[in-house]
Amino acid sequence: MDDNIATSIVLNYIPKACTMFESCSQDLSDRDDELQQFNFSLDKNNFEILLNFMLITYLDTEFICVPQILRSRISTSDFHSLNLHNQLSKVLELRNSLKSENDQLAINKSYKNSKLFDLVTNRKKV
Repeated sequence: MDDNIATSIVLNYIPKACTMFESCSQDLSDRDDELQQFNFSLDKNNFEILLNFMLITYLDTEFICVPQILRSRISTSDFHSLNLHNQLSKVLELRNSLKSENDQLAINKSYKNSKLFDLVTNRKKV
């Protein structure tokens, strides 16, 4: 795949990923879509969480919606013979794993300097 096409595809996932990342400490709407960049530097944690949301968006678009649409259009036996049932369950498992990881990253970021976080993570700094 050409780099320009790959970049174009990836950039299409950013708006949805930004919308999903509600707890971001930076204003993700502050971006220049023509220059294809944010008007600030994303911190490391926000970058990782945003990237995970982009992956979730990709999975939703390419691997979850398509099989679910096919499921409603073809017979159950055809759906299973194409092995879409197994693929869909594995992709949903991966999506849930990425979502859980993002939730934990957001929690860690929000509470990293709090006594409650120290207590919960048994860091014994309290």
